Amino acid sequence: RARRMRSRSKKMAFPSRCARLCLPCTLLARSWGGKAASCQDNTDGRTALYPGVCENRGGREALYYGAYGSDRFGGGIGRRVGIDESSKKVLPGTGISRVALFSESHEALRAWATADNLRKATRIHKAAYFTRSENLVQEAVVERVRQHYVDATDYVAETPVQAALFRCEDEEVVWNRSASELVTRIPSIVRGVFDERSERCVVDFANKRLGGAWLSYGCVQEEKMFIERFDYSALCARSLVEMEDPVSAPLASPFSMRPNEAWILRGGPAFAEVPWYGRTPGDAESRLRLLDPANDRSTMPTVLAIDAIKADFDLYERQHLELMLIKAYTGFSAAVHDPDVGRSPTIATGSWGCGAFRNNERVMFVIQTLAANLAGVELTYHVLADGHRLGPAFVFLEEAVHQGLTVAQSLDMLLERCITDRDWRPKRPKRGR
Repeated sequence: RARRMRSRSKKMAFPSRCARLCLPCTLLARSWGGKAASCQDNTDGRTALYPGVCENRGGREALYYGAYGSDRFGGGIGRRVGIDESSKKVLPGTGISRVALFSESHEALRAWATADNLRKATRIHKAAYFTRSENLVQEAVVERVRQHYVDATDYVAETPVQAALFRCEDEEVVWNRSASELVTRIPSIVRGVFDERSERCVVDFANKRLGGAWLSYGCVQEEKMFIERFDYSALCARSLVEMEDPVSAPLASPFSMRPNEAWILRGGPAFAEVPWYGRTPGDAESRLRLLDPANDRSTMPTVLAIDAIKADFDLYERQHLELMLIKAYTGFSAAVHDPDVGRSPTIATGSWGCGAFRNNERVMFVIQTLAANLAGVELTYHVLADGHRLGPAFVFLEEAVHQGLTVAQSLDMLLERCITDRDWRPKRPKRGR
């Protein structure tokens, strides 16, 4: 079956005037076959195999973000502003580029983080992006951490606060590597949440807008991280105030990402501990713990932010699996291969996108394992025993290792498993009585 699929992809006739197919066209071509059609994204003279799926016109976002396609951003992030790609850095042999690197001192971010500036950022955040709800208790928590952040004048940072954006820009390199790279490693499993004081690189199960709804409502992994590690909060909040008005136009701040992108954050020690998960409770201020950031100076981890596909479909299809593989591979490659913000041989991750985005724990475990083998990085995989058991996924991966399968062959086998086994499909929302 794998040989037939590779043969079919090789026989496809790509348009002669297409200098480089964008990723969604390549994925759909590899999956479905088909004739060339006029590309809706005609800004660079490319031809697409499928109208409406090119990156710059939101097609990739439509595949990745599903039900959000009806919002004013077309399901994606909108037109991103504030990114200067003039110093782009290619990570050799990976197909990945670091397209932008932001670096700011803690002192400059602390000076910016006045109560007035944070109120402005919160107003923009709620009016432009997270409009469905609000939680004034959470806003009070953020304000309390902000006060502690600016009052901690004795803390002197030894490194800058950095945020680096990475993008998969040559997907053919990825697919060529996947056809030759064998699956040889299966992650180790740890029960419980990340230990951010001992694990050197941790995955942020991110929103497409960094920080998620940290300034307004919802307090899951990413929001907790941004409230606790307030340098990241200040960096992203400042961008909302300094950018063009995203309320009057569908604009994205610099700190957002598309389906073939990932972020790495460094230099953010913990100023607080948020001991709850989910909705911020009414007594949150009494439960919040304020911390001395100097105690986290040498233990703060590198943060790898990747946002998951929204599984509002009934069955994983090839384009879904390949988009997820590209996303994870982009982040993992950045974390291990970038000479400035990477160099992380082991990454702590877990059930990525398996909550509100309803992905299947087994599928996401296999996808991340394949991406890690492709990127050449080790994973420590955290489980909370709150979803599908991973036993069948271990059997699946053990079979791939024993058979000497490549990443591409294993992805073919995963697609077949998702089609034939109902226990490998996206989770359905619970129905009320």
